[in-house]
Amino acid sequence: MSYERHNIESMSGYVPGEQPTAADVIKLNTNENPYPASAAVAEALAAIRVEDLRRYPSPTAQRFRQLAAAYHGLDSDNIIPTNGGDELLRLAITTFAGPGEVVGIAEPSYSLYPV
Repeated sequence: MSYERHNIESMSGYVPGEQPTAADVIKLNTNENPYPASAAVAEALAAIRVEDLRRYPSPTAQRFRQLAAAYHGLDSDNIIPTNGGDELLRLAITTFAGPGEVVGIAEPSYSLYPV
């Protein structure tokens, strides 16, 4: 027995697009960065304590939300951390729209899910 809504259960999974291997190709259509990470990213990764990786992070991401809010001059309640744009779109649609409800979509649409 499945508890998912029928329209969610019947969706097919995401299939990533072509990954070209030629050095002179820069792919811009999938939110992937064609350039290497900066030295600052490498430094931040080197500072991670391995023992901190054995547990799930805070489900509310409170520390991240506070730091991001302070950086951008916002209230932390206005920061919604997600695992990418796909999750944010899913959260918004499943939170505010149910089966049979109408959702306005701007053109061009987001290509992950046909709407």
